[in-house]
Amino acid sequence: MRKNYEIKVAETAEEIREALRLRNDVFVKEQKLFPQSDQDEHDEKAIFINAWSKKADRLAGTVRCYEDPEKSGIWWGGRLAVEEQFRIKGVGVYLIRAAVDEVTKQKAARFLATVQKENIRLFSKLGWVPCGEGLLMYGVPHQTMEMKLYEQAKAT
Repeated sequence: MRKNYEIKVAETAEEIREALRLRNDVFVKEQKLFPQSDQDEHDEKAIFINAWSKKADRLAGTVRCYEDPEKSGIWWGGRLAVEEQFRIKGVGVYLIRAAVDEVTKQKAARFLATVQKENIRLFSKLGWVPCGEGLLMYGVPHQTMEMKLYEQAKAT
């Protein structure tokens, strides 16, 4: 139930710090994809979208979007992280949809995401399509997926 969550773009340094903390909990501590930090050069210019639990009064999930530094109009979504207690409650879906809405507002020509293999089905259900071959990132199978923004615009 989306009414239990507030989905919004992070506007303050504290909201971004909370997003980075949650990502660290998921990608460094839980999944052990990174030895110390999952932060990279894209975080500096990224738009962070957060899902705040109204009931628990805390951050339930986060995702970032950023424009490709070399290809204008191409946007990437990534680092989708949901706190364990909020998984399978729709938070990831809300964040994915909010990311599509945000990059559409940014006038993106293409929206891509490299997702962990186990999340391909979820993204596919939301209208994303695989593009290219699967790849190994951080020792984990991933797939590049694309949301056809022109189809998304027709649906709304």
